[in-house]
Amino acid sequence: MSLQDQVISLVEAARLAGTDSAQVEIKRASGGAPKSLPETVSAFANGAGGMIVLGLDERAGFTPVTVNPGSLADALASACADSVEPPVRAEIEIVTLDGHPVVAAAIPPTSPPSRPCYVKTRGIEHGSYIREHDGDRRLSSYEIHLLVAGRGQPRDDASPVPEATLADLEDEAVDRLVGRFRSRRGPAFARFDQSEILRLAGVLSRGETDGRVTLAGLLALGQYPQEFFPQLNVTFVSYPTTDGRPMRDGTRFLENVPLDGSIPEMVSGLLSTIQRSMTRRSVIIGAGREDIWEYPVEAVRELIVNALMHRDYNPLAHGAQVRVEMYPDRLVFINPGDVYGAIGPDQLLRGTISTSRNAILARLLEDVAIPGSTRLVCENRGSGLRTVLAELARQEMAPPLLRASDGLFTAELRNSLWGQREAPSAAWAASPVTPSDRPGSLARPTHSVSPSARSDAPARPASPSRSGKRPAAAVILDALAAGPKPTSDLMALTGLTRPGVGRNLRALERRGLIAPTANRHNPNVEWTLAQPL
Repeated sequence: MSLQDQVISLVEAARLAGTDSAQVEIKRASGGAPKSLPETVSAFANGAGGMIVLGLDERAGFTPVTVNPGSLADALASACADSVEPPVRAEIEIVTLDGHPVVAAAIPPTSPPSRPCYVKTRGIEHGSYIREHDGDRRLSSYEIHLLVAGRGQPRDDASPVPEATLADLEDEAVDRLVGRFRSRRGPAFARFDQSEILRLAGVLSRGETDGRVTLAGLLALGQYPQEFFPQLNVTFVSYPTTDGRPMRDGTRFLENVPLDGSIPEMVSGLLSTIQRSMTRRSVIIGAGREDIWEYPVEAVRELIVNALMHRDYNPLAHGAQVRVEMYPDRLVFINPGDVYGAIGPDQLLRGTISTSRNAILARLLEDVAIPGSTRLVCENRGSGLRTVLAELARQEMAPPLLRASDGLFTAELRNSLWGQREAPSAAWAASPVTPSDRPGSLARPTHSVSPSARSDAPARPASPSRSGKRPAAAVILDALAAGPKPTSDLMALTGLTRPGVGRNLRALERRGLIAPTANRHNPNVEWTLAQPL
């Protein structure tokens, strides 16, 4: 699509919506180039790119005004080439709209290793921006850190903990680690003493800080890492409502548990805590019985490990915990830090790409066992998410929703039973393991399905409520489940105007549920599910 056609499409959308958007910035510029041009260039370059259009008056419905197009084109070129670092190679043209000349610049995204793109006169700390809705927001210090950290291999997990010593590590865990290195890492380790093996493994530091316990060593083998880093723990909260608001009786949480300890201890404790809050169905098959948890236990375990192993351990993030939140319709894992490396969340589910922000910690956890078992914390082979996908598929559940924004990485599992109704012949009974075993807790229902109720087909949706029509977003998702649809079809299905459908499409796209089959501003674009539901 030519730049002329792109401008016509974007301006048409802006006129319908009554405002510019995350993809386009429109300025009147009748008195010359806006001073904020470098900020907008930075914002688009640090995101997915976008379009700057000069010569339209937003207050007059984005109608053309008289401008000096040559002067504006020069100002745009200067803003892209001279005012930001690194320079942005934009496509700049004078195009025609409603018979009048306007100036447009298509700003491409800067490659991840070169980010952030910042305004030179303000410096990287105060001159880095990102596009949000119809404005430019300055990146926080932590967001800038995440972008800079992606340029190379972070070493935060290798940093020494000033006050920690070998006495702060679990003796048995240290002995097992040393034994595994000697037996699994090759004959070279047979001639090294324990201290040297701990240095080679990254438990102890080298150089000027030689012999100090590293952050990775403390987290993998420590007796109580939270003595030194109180917030490097994990919290689990179970909410009674889908939006997290209290119930009418004032109940805010069904469960609210902080878990401390080393990473192996937190993995074990958190998995047990989540299981206590999950429902469990006992499916009778012949003379036997199979217990099916609300969420596959193995998938939950892998996502716990991922959150703790791949979180950001930079000092700027030491005040943030890993959080796991359970709602009636979903289970959400949240950890500080964006996706590390030159990949996005969608790519994590597509192959065997294995990147690790915390390389030393990841290697240590290969040889550290979960307490009370011989099972190791992780494999560190990029197989964790493949396991999650396989376990979810086995229970006919949707793939996880992965998102990275505002310095957080989120993995969400959706409850396939929420909002659905079992077959009429289902026999429901209490499972022997329920949250009500704990004093003071509110039990979530547990189910046992009789053989006659068992079906390989997905459960049928509940009948629509009497309160009115289904939400437009649900209608859109159902329609796209049958295949890609253009916006016009979705307007007919939902009964909404184009701006109304557009707002729903943008919200679903931000959540990672849908994606355009072409440039979203193409009049012929169709929409499709980003991941199968």
